[in-house]
Amino acid sequence: MTDDIVADFTADVALSDGDATPSRMRVVLNEQELAFATGDGTRSIPLSRVFDIVQDISPGTAPDSTETIRLAFRVGEVREVASVHGDAETLLRFQHTLFRALLTGTTVVVRHTLDGSRRHAARELSLSPTATSARFEDDGATAFVVPRESVSEFRTGHESLGDDRQAAVTLFWMDDGVPAKTVVCLPTPRLFNLFGRYLQSTARLEPESDAGDRPRTVGVLLVDDDPDDLEMSELFLKRQSDRFDIERATSAAGGLDYLADNPADCVVSDFDMPGTDGIEFLQSVRERYPNLPFILFTGQGSERVAKQAIIDDVTDYVEKGVGTNQYAVLAQRIQKAVD
Repeated sequence: MTDDIVADFTADVALSDGDATPSRMRVVLNEQELAFATGDGTRSIPLSRVFDIVQDISPGTAPDSTETIRLAFRVGEVREVASVHGDAETLLRFQHTLFRALLTGTTVVVRHTLDGSRRHAARELSLSPTATSARFEDDGATAFVVPRESVSEFRTGHESLGDDRQAAVTLFWMDDGVPAKTVVCLPTPRLFNLFGRYLQSTARLEPESDAGDRPRTVGVLLVDDDPDDLEMSELFLKRQSDRFDIERATSAAGGLDYLADNPADCVVSDFDMPGTDGIEFLQSVRERYPNLPFILFTGQGSERVAKQAIIDDVTDYVEKGVGTNQYAVLAQRIQKAVD
């Protein structure tokens, strides 16, 4: 194993179901396989057999502290584990390199939504992850880059980007100041799992801050018939404040059903919804819950809508816009309404 070596270091390694006593080994990684070498011989594992990284490095640990990475791989039908113990800084570099070797060149199907409305058709791209970003390439040229620090949240599930529903990872992130939703479909369950582990993994070693005493949470009910707008609003409101405990409804009727059985500190509603619009929803809420803060959050801004909302005792009115400033304004208005 001499060609294209991308990682080479010494660590304490246990090869088994994880219960064996570690031995000092040389760890060598190239683009095709991972090898563990001692004076008695070498154990090589094709990267195609690695299906999980089941333990990550703690982000708040000191660079010279001892950490562990556990890799799950298959030998025939048998599941085995390699536990690698070493200093955190070395293992973090190894982990970055390992994810790059495991995932680079994977063909994925990607679909974008920007600001909840500008949608880009699904297309095939090549994945190329680094420690700080997930790069997507088209015939060798960079199509776009998702900086890991800009990802607010990711979710796993299934999406229909073609004829069939496929396992997908959905990223919520900031694309040059614009809220973005990117759905990435992976070709196999193994690669789907590894990409999720990559997104969860530690990007750098940073001491965790002391949160101290936290103020009480604020229960917010978001009501909007557009699921993308709901997801964007929830994610970027939470980015503004960890006080928010958010629930969602896709219609005024669904919002009323939720309020009938659950408490809320504030309602945030779109105006332009089928059936019952935001003003009619406000009127129904006022009949049942006269003191419940209600904020109209809509792109259908007009003097008529604003005037009617004020007549019907709306707590506040915030217009949707481009970028994240709208969420900063909305978060401030929610906090003002409930405090």
